Amino acid sequence: MCIRDRVSTQSTWGKVPKMEHDRKANTTSSLHIASTITAPNVKSIIQAVSTIIHSQLLEDQSMGKSISEDSDLYFFSEEKYIKEKPEEFDEQRKTLLRETPTVDNIYEFMKALYDCAQFSPECCIICLVYINRLIAFTGLPLHPTNWRPLLLCSLLVAQKVWDDKYLSNADFAFIYPFFVTDEINRLEQKFLELIQYNVTVKASLYAKYYFELRALFRNESEFPLRPLDAYEAEKLEARSQAVQKNEKEKAERMSLTYNEKEISKKARAIIN
Repeated sequence: MCIRDRVSTQSTWGKVPKMEHDRKANTTSSLHIASTITAPNVKSIIQAVSTIIHSQLLEDQSMGKSISEDSDLYFFSEEKYIKEKPEEFDEQRKTLLRETPTVDNIYEFMKALYDCAQFSPECCIICLVYINRLIAFTGLPLHPTNWRPLLLCSLLVAQKVWDDKYLSNADFAFIYPFFVTDEINRLEQKFLELIQYNVTVKASLYAKYYFELRALFRNESEFPLRPLDAYEAEKLEARSQAVQKNEKEKAERMSLTYNEKEISKKARAIIN
C-alpha cells in the first residue's frame, strides 16, 4: 500500500544524524534497535534510519528551536501549506501532522515510500547525508511538521544520484499527495539551493554513515547492507558529482531566464 493510501493514518516523520561539521555524531550505545526483524532486507536499514532520525528530532525539540515564517527553512514546514490551503486541513488532520512522531511512524512512512518508489537501500544512507548537510549548512532544527518534506526531498535527490532508474517528481507527488508536482519541484529546488547544490558524496563519508547505522544493531548480521566495494564507491562519487554539475547548470539557466524576463518587463514598462 502506497503513501497516498496511508496518508490519513500517518502523523509525522523523523530526524537525522549529526555527523558533520559542528554537530557531533550521536553515540549509538543507547540507540540499539529494540527487536530483531525477522525478514531483514531493506526493513532493517529503514528501521536504523528511522531510529536516528527520531533521536535527532527529539533532541531538537528539547532545545526549543523554532523556525521563523520569513525564513527559507519555513519552506519545508507543513505549517506553510496548512496556512496556504486551510480548506484542505480539518482540525483532526492538523493535529495528526503536528504530533511528535514515534520511530514506528517514521519507519512506516519510509517503508511506504520504499514500497512505491523501490529505491535502492543505499539511498537511505545517502538521504541521511543530504539532510545532515542541510542541517550543517543552515542550522535547521527537525520538527514534527518538517521531517516529511525533508525526507521526501532527500530521498528524491538520493535516488537521482544512485539509481539508474528513478521516479519523476510527478511520481512522488502521486505517491504522497500532500504536495502537487509544482510544490515538489519548488521543494527540491529550495533543498538543493540551501545545500549549495553540493550533492557529491565521497566514499569515506558514505562509509562513516554506513557504520553509524550498522552500529545500531547488536548483531551486525541483522544489518543486510554491505559496505560499498571499490567500483561502487567510485560510481557514487562520479554520479553524485555529475548530478551536482547538472543541477548547478540547470539553476544557472533558470536564473538567467528569470533575469531576462525581468529585464524585458522593465524595458516594456519604460517604453509604455
